Amino acid sequence: MLKSFVSVLFVCSLLFSSSKPTGCELSQYGDVWLTVGSKEFSKVTYIPIAKSGRNFRSILVGSIISTDAGTLKILDIKADKKRINHKRVGSVKVSLEHNGFVEVMDLRYSYYKGYFNAQGFDKDLKKVGFALHIKALLCSGKK
Repeated sequence: MLKSFVSVLFVCSLLFSSSKPTGCELSQYGDVWLTVGSKEFSKVTYIPIAKSGRNFRSILVGSIISTDAGTLKILDIKADKKRINHKRVGSVKVSLEHNGFVEVMDLRYSYYKGYFNAQGFDKDLKKVGFALHIKALLCSGKK
């Protein structure tokens, strides 16, 4: 009797553990734009930490955006629990190496309809930001 119960319990645990994961696979594509001060750079070197992943952290944290004017590295990302006007929002911590100095700052991001945009200001109140496209692929399960 005990063996039968343990066998049934084992089979049930196997069946429930093989359910499909929820959420989507995210993938980056297209051009990346970088803004530093009054200059907007559309031709940048973008080195992604991963081409695709389960969330923003897995595809963005560790990525590098560079131009001849400076280098921006994404250090961390944190989502807000609330959405604003159907947009996902949060903050991105970046380090900006520009004119021989390195500055760590927080940018605010929004994500809506495949467009990820992060903006903020450095210590001299110059605009700093980047933008890129992220597709949601292979969505399955409940959101």
